[in-house]
Amino acid sequence: MSGEILMATNNPHKTERFKYYLNELGLTIVSYADIKKKVEVIEDGKTPEENALKKAKAGHDATGMTTFGVDYWFFIEGIPDEIQPGPYVRRIFTGKKGARKEATDEEMLDYYTKLIADLGGKTKGLWRSAIAMVTRAGKSYADSSTRDTVLTSVRSPNETRGEPLNSVQIDPKSGKYFTDMTKEEWLRLQSERERGYIRFFESHLDEL
Repeated sequence: MSGEILMATNNPHKTERFKYYLNELGLTIVSYADIKKKVEVIEDGKTPEENALKKAKAGHDATGMTTFGVDYWFFIEGIPDEIQPGPYVRRIFTGKKGARKEATDEEMLDYYTKLIADLGGKTKGLWRSAIAMVTRAGKSYADSSTRDTVLTSVRSPNETRGEPLNSVQIDPKSGKYFTDMTKEEWLRLQSERERGYIRFFESHLDEL
């Protein structure tokens, strides 16, 4: 094991989470922002695994570093299939012949809180997530998992920049909004919910 591992993202909140998760394994995680690199990826995969691998491969090809990517698809209980977010969590449905548009954080919250309100103010959600890695030697690996969440139409006044849906998701165990948790509570919760990511890296430590 040597050097840094690149996370194929510009999202500082996601990078912070993974630095926290993987610190216990002695891994040093950096993002595109950390290495001042810009890499564009067309996320047109048919599964989150395909998209995660596209991100990892693009980062590896651009830098030569061991690179991993993550991808999240989202499903909301009670809404029609044609307007499910799926891979387009930020590209909200406009209602015009299936058209979608890239939304700001505020537009996302307005859109999703209305959907949830129309379902009675509370519903269940499902996140399907995938992680993929391409090592320095060019070997690739991928894994995926699912996790449940609770959604409410009543927004917390606190928000997470870049991940706005955290302010309408409630942790079933504590009853707290994700955004109302302390930083330590939030990172611990995410670490517990996404423990599979740590196991993924543990299984490949000898190749890093």
